[in-house]
Amino acid sequence: MDSGLELDLARQEATAQQALESPLGQTLPDRQAEQPPDAPASEQPRRSSKTGSATTNQPRLKPKALSTHRSPSSDRADRLESFEPSDNGDTKSIFRLQPVDEGFGAWSYVASAFAMYIVVWGFPQSFPVFQNYLSSGQSAELADSRILPLLAPGLQDIEEGLLFQFLPKSARFRQPIVMIGIAIMVLALISASFATSAAQIVVTQGILYGLGGILLNFVHVSVFSEWFDRKRGQAMGLIWLGFRFGGLAFPLICQWLLDKHGYEKTLRVLIAPMLALLAPSIFLLRGRYPASSAQVKPTRPPVSKITAFRTPTLPFYLLVAVLFQAVTNAPMMFITKFATDLELDRSDRAVGLSLVFLGSMLGPYFHGRLSDNAFYPSILGVSALSTSLMHLLVWGFVKSKYGLFGYAIVVGTVSGGFRNSMFAYYTEVSAGSNELFTAIHSIFSFFDGIAILSIGPVGTGLLTINPEVRRDAYALGKYQPLIAYAGGMTMASALLALAPVIFHYLQESWARRS
Repeated sequence: MDSGLELDLARQEATAQQALESPLGQTLPDRQAEQPPDAPASEQPRRSSKTGSATTNQPRLKPKALSTHRSPSSDRADRLESFEPSDNGDTKSIFRLQPVDEGFGAWSYVASAFAMYIVVWGFPQSFPVFQNYLSSGQSAELADSRILPLLAPGLQDIEEGLLFQFLPKSARFRQPIVMIGIAIMVLALISASFATSAAQIVVTQGILYGLGGILLNFVHVSVFSEWFDRKRGQAMGLIWLGFRFGGLAFPLICQWLLDKHGYEKTLRVLIAPMLALLAPSIFLLRGRYPASSAQVKPTRPPVSKITAFRTPTLPFYLLVAVLFQAVTNAPMMFITKFATDLELDRSDRAVGLSLVFLGSMLGPYFHGRLSDNAFYPSILGVSALSTSLMHLLVWGFVKSKYGLFGYAIVVGTVSGGFRNSMFAYYTEVSAGSNELFTAIHSIFSFFDGIAILSIGPVGTGLLTINPEVRRDAYALGKYQPLIAYAGGMTMASALLALAPVIFHYLQESWARRS
């Protein structure tokens, strides 16, 4: 009877250790098998884990209850809802994990990530406004610069792909990383306000600001799968609304500030509201699991990008994403130039850019909900196909201010959820592995960033093929090569994304006939 009880207790502790090992990236001290369970505390040896020795005296975590409300694919650690720490003394306390997919912990994290996305990803969407201000008009200071077009959305994605693999993943580093990231962003804006050349502006406002933002985004990506399982698409859709909201607001705000105060003062004025939005991230952008003071070595080496590339479907969906992302910013980068050739004033140009993001605020949430409950390749394909048709059949025929505004809203709506829907793919192929999820995410971010950044020089080159503006011609004549390029790339992405859908449909049809 006693031996059976000991065996049962040993199994429970083994279950608790396995559950804690994966999401925390660290393990708790192993129970010595040869030590009787009722041995005095003084006789117990120094505990060490399979992967290293604890440097501090850690309380033992014993499983109190196992939650059963999660899906079968969930990691076992996510299902461990409460612990009973024992410190070899008489006092005991219960620590309960906050629930997954619900509750204050999960949704306060979403709220802080939403506010963080407004600043980290929303502000760079106003870079075309800064480009237009610095390179055209009476106040142009850098009219002939070939470096200034590099101040564009996409820089952060490249930085994300490069840095994610090297940043520390331990939970105890998360809050310092957030604080350092915020400090770098503030320093970048202050430095940019004193810049005197295009290269200095690109380095400070573009690269340095993006570096600080990527540190915050790294923490967000690291803890996302701890808080959400069944509602991942919905939660990420809400968070991405912050990016769209920032993309809607910042072009209008920045254009107004630039016209009133100039470039230098605009950047300094923006610091205070940005800090107000980022401050909650210090406390709420945290994981579901408590940080441990035990220092251990991992049992397995971290997942590398080379390992992630061995995923069979990754090259295929990477190609689908790169084809789409190569032109996804074409409306954002060139809608202000198109408005200039339509002879619209500066405020209308900024409104056109903001309306792209107004339309795209609808896409991420609904695409996220659909990707949680539907076949995500069909969502990606329909989004890319609709975007292609908007470029070819709507943008090319725009001749007026309100026609441009209508195109901006529609193209933002149909294209806005493509990237968010890719998270359904990351989740499926990572199969509950946080490290694999992060590695795949960083790979896509790197190549997406290069693709997004390419539209600046590629699009500018396409506009030089036929530089004359003809109001009665399709796409004003000047923009015909650009619109053909944008429509063709998104059409290719759509056809590739829909290929698995068609194959799946044909398989089912053949199965029914047989």
